[in-house]
Amino acid sequence: MYIKKAKEIAQLLESKGEDYAKPDSFFVQLSHVWSGLLGIEITPSQCVAMMLAFKSCRVINNPNHTDSADDLVGYSLIMTEMVQLQKDKDGWKKK
Repeated sequence: MYIKKAKEIAQLLESKGEDYAKPDSFFVQLSHVWSGLLGIEITPSQCVAMMLAFKSCRVINNPNHTDSADDLVGYSLIMTEMVQLQKDKDGWKKK
């Protein structure tokens, strides 16, 4: 069941990416906004990590709310993508 759910969430991420911006672009934008608001540099990956923490708090407060659990999967998939993009940027590509 979890593989089916992960595929559904990945498809949802693709759809949202078409509506709002791909996650790599969106989290770069969000990192600039949060950095400006807080007066410290926040990286795109840190933004994703903060969203994971936010959604984790929601799950703790309402463990029966499946949307928050699904969001955790989605943000985890985004984080995986962000890490890979950073590895590619830094020249850490697997050989």
